[in-house]
Amino acid sequence: MRWSVTPNKVTVLRMFVAGAAIGLYGVGSRSGATIAFGVCALAFTICAIALDGVDGYLARRLRMTSALGAQLDILGDRVIENLFFIYFAASGQISVWVPVVFFVRGVLTDFLRGIAATRVLLDNHASAGEFQRNWMLVEKWSARIVASRTSRGAYAALKCVCFCALGVEWIARHAQISPDAKSGGAIHFTVSGIVFATVGFCVLRALPVFWEGLREFCAAERVNENSVARARPPSVRVVTARGTS
Repeated sequence: MRWSVTPNKVTVLRMFVAGAAIGLYGVGSRSGATIAFGVCALAFTICAIALDGVDGYLARRLRMTSALGAQLDILGDRVIENLFFIYFAASGQISVWVPVVFFVRGVLTDFLRGIAATRVLLDNHASAGEFQRNWMLVEKWSARIVASRTSRGAYAALKCVCFCALGVEWIARHAQISPDAKSGGAIHFTVSGIVFATVGFCVLRALPVFWEGLREFCAAERVNENSVARARPPSVRVVTARGTS
């Protein structure tokens, strides 16, 4: 059987690579070769982030964009973000609120995108094969903040720097590289600033989705209420009208 490289396979691969990086951190924390495991974990981290651009490039190059691929790409982003932030929160390097923010942000944006996708498909404005993760953004300023190549590239680069910075701090902590508490505190302060910037950019990119997604949610709610009202028998409508008068 012939095996071929596809964007979806690359997306799945990057999730496994990210998981392997976390596994290396876990093993390295219990072994004497902390630096070696940490450096390997950093290499896997960079590879996982880089593959995020590879799957998109292949999808465009091979003309293999699809609804499944777009959804799988979003899933890959969510898995990788939560893997790293949950691990570093559990290790005590960052606040537990960091993975909470990323988790809640991801759930809400995906929920609102799902509502918008359902409405568009039901209205026959687009087919499933034409699905794209950010097509629901109507306003130009929203698309620039969320969907532009500059924004997406900057966000991917910032996450890569953030995960690598946390990895460097992990190595310094477990290998006891910092000669004194002052230098260790400086490293932690710098890494915390990078994490804060990443969280802030994450929330900023979510705001347009919330703004336009809530509009889609309200529209879907009105459509649902109208459908329920039309589906009620005449007798039920009369009783309901009398009961509320």
